[in-house]
Amino acid sequence: MARTDRPQKIKKSLIASFWDGFYASIQFGILDNFATPFLLYLGGNNLAVGILNFIRNALVSIIQGKTADISVLLHSRKKLVVVCVFLAAALILPTFLLPLLFGSSKTYVFIVLFALTSSINMFATPAWMSIMSQYIPSHKRGHYFGWRSMVLGVVYTLSILIAGLVLYYFGPISLLWAFMLLALIASIARFLSFYFLTRMYEPRMIGHTTDYFSLWAFIRKFPRSNFARYCVFAAFFLSGIFLAAPFIPVYFLQEMKFNYFEFTLLTGAAAFMTMITQEYWGRFSDRYGNIKILKLTCALMATVPIMLVFAHSFYVLILVQILAGFIWAGFNITSTNFIYDVAVPAKRERCVSYYNFLTGMGIGVGALLGGILFKYLPPIGTQYYTLFIVSAALRLFGAILINYFVKEVRSVEPVRVKTLLFELSGIRYIGLISKKYLGKKKEKTDYEFIGGV
Repeated sequence: MARTDRPQKIKKSLIASFWDGFYASIQFGILDNFATPFLLYLGGNNLAVGILNFIRNALVSIIQGKTADISVLLHSRKKLVVVCVFLAAALILPTFLLPLLFGSSKTYVFIVLFALTSSINMFATPAWMSIMSQYIPSHKRGHYFGWRSMVLGVVYTLSILIAGLVLYYFGPISLLWAFMLLALIASIARFLSFYFLTRMYEPRMIGHTTDYFSLWAFIRKFPRSNFARYCVFAAFFLSGIFLAAPFIPVYFLQEMKFNYFEFTLLTGAAAFMTMITQEYWGRFSDRYGNIKILKLTCALMATVPIMLVFAHSFYVLILVQILAGFIWAGFNITSTNFIYDVAVPAKRERCVSYYNFLTGMGIGVGALLGGILFKYLPPIGTQYYTLFIVSAALRLFGAILINYFVKEVRSVEPVRVKTLLFELSGIRYIGLISKKYLGKKKEKTDYEFIGGV
C-alpha cells in the first residue's frame, strides 16, 4: 500500500466505524439496560442479579486477558473483532429464548447464556481500541472520541427509550413477546455492526518480543508502574460502584414501583447525559490532562448513592440520574484516553486487555458482594439505602487512592483548581456551544467529513 493511500483508507474506516458504532449502540442500549428486567421477569431476585453481574464480568475479564495473545495467533486484530461480533450477533436471540425451556432453572440458564454472549461480544474490545487508536492523533483523541460518544450516545439513548416503550405498551398484552422482539432487534443491529466492521482498514502493527508481558508481570510492576497502580485502584473503585449499581434497576422497579416507562426515562436520562457531554469532557482532558478530570469525577461519583438515599420522588431521581450521567461521561472518556496516553501502540492492546481484566473482576466481585450483603445488611429505612451508603464509602476510599497514587503521563497545560472548577461548571461549555452553532462557521478538521466523523 502506498503511503499516500493511508489517509484515504483511514477516512473510509472512520466512516465504517461510525456506522458500526451506530448499530452497536442500538444493541448495547437494549442489552445493557433490559437484561436485568428480563431476569426479574424470569423470577430472579437480588442475589440472581448479583450472580449475573459477577459471572458476566468475571468471564469477560478472564477472556479479555487473552485478547492480545489471540490477535498474535491470528496475525490480525481485525479478524478477531469481526469473528467475535458475528458470533455475538448470532447468540443474542437464543440467549433470550432457550432459558424458557428449563422451568425452575431458567434464571440460572439465562445468567450463563447471557454471560457467554456478553463475553464473546466484549472479547474484541481491546483489539478494536488498538486499531482505533492508530487512526486518531494523540492530541485529538479526547475531542474525537468525545464527539463520537456524544453522537452515538443519542442513538444509545433512543434505543433505550424505544425499548422501554415496547415493554410499556406491549407488556400488558405479552411481556414475553415484547422481550423477544427487543432481543431480535438487538441481534439484527449487531449483524449490521458486523458488516461495517468488515469494511475497516487495519493499520500495520510492528511488534517486538520485548512488547510481550504477562498479566502477573504487569501486576508485579504495581510499586513502580503508574499504569499498574491505576488499574488496581480503578478495579477497587469500580467494585465499590458495582456493589450498588446493578441493584438500582431493581430498586426502581420493585422498591419504588415505577412502571417500565418511568424506568426507561430514569435509565435514559443518565445514558443521554453521559453520551452528550463526553465531547465536553474530552476537550478539557486534551487541554488539562486526563488525570485531573479522572480524580474529580471519582470524587463526585461517591456522592451519587447518597443522593439516591434522599431522593424519594420520580422527578428528583431524574435530576440525580442526569448528574450521575454527567459524572460518568468524564470518567469514561478520561479513563479510556489515559490508556491511550500511557501505552505505546505495540503494547496498547495488551494494556487494554489487562485493564479490562482487572476492572472487570472488580466489577464482578462488587456485584456479587452486593447481592450477598443485601440480605444481611441492617436496613436504614430499607436495605437498598444501606447498600448505597456502603457503596459511597468504598467509592470515596477508591477516589482517595487514585488521587494520591496516579499521575499524569503527558505534558498538559497547568490549571489552578479555581479555574478548572469554573470551566467545568458549564459556563464555558455554554459559550462553546453558542460559538459552535451560532457563531462563525467551524473549520473542518482532518477527521470531520461526510459520514459522521
